[in-house]
Amino acid sequence: MWWQAHPYTVSALPVPPYLRLTVKGVADHSRALARLEPGTRVAIEGPYGVFTRHAQRRPRVLLIAAGIGVTSVRALLEDLPRGARPVVVLRAARREDLALEPEIADLVKRRGGRLHELTGHREQAVIDQYSLRRLVPDLSGRDVYVCGPEGFVTEIVELVRWLGVPDEAIHHEAYAL
Repeated sequence: MWWQAHPYTVSALPVPPYLRLTVKGVADHSRALARLEPGTRVAIEGPYGVFTRHAQRRPRVLLIAAGIGVTSVRALLEDLPRGARPVVVLRAARREDLALEPEIADLVKRRGGRLHELTGHREQAVIDQYSLRRLVPDLSGRDVYVCGPEGFVTEIVELVRWLGVPDEAIHHEAYAL
């Protein structure tokens, strides 16, 4: 597989000599990764992007993720200081689709935050101006990190802008196939 390039997300803080990636087996390449033997040499480039705590401008954060976007949120949570009191919103069609949920719940708890899991069809588990204001009353005072499928990220970024969060406090990463 050395000739193939695929973007994957680091799902935990790197602890040399280890680097953790979480990959959903949806295509031939991602399924083949599960068959790699420990010790197999790989070439890695990056990481890239601004989905880090170093982009943070305000003391508090809101992390919103859908789909495999939870991997980035999980790594970011691990990097936040204890007592950061993050608010985390995870969105999935079904509860079993909330990847890494036990780890995320533990990290949120250890940082004194709140976790909201919204599951069901988009009409049932809505993230709109009303639900976001209810879940995060102090939204305008937080940095907002959004990660997930392209359409989801675009909708949430537009929503938080409309709710008054300035561009410099919005950080996002979209995944597209």
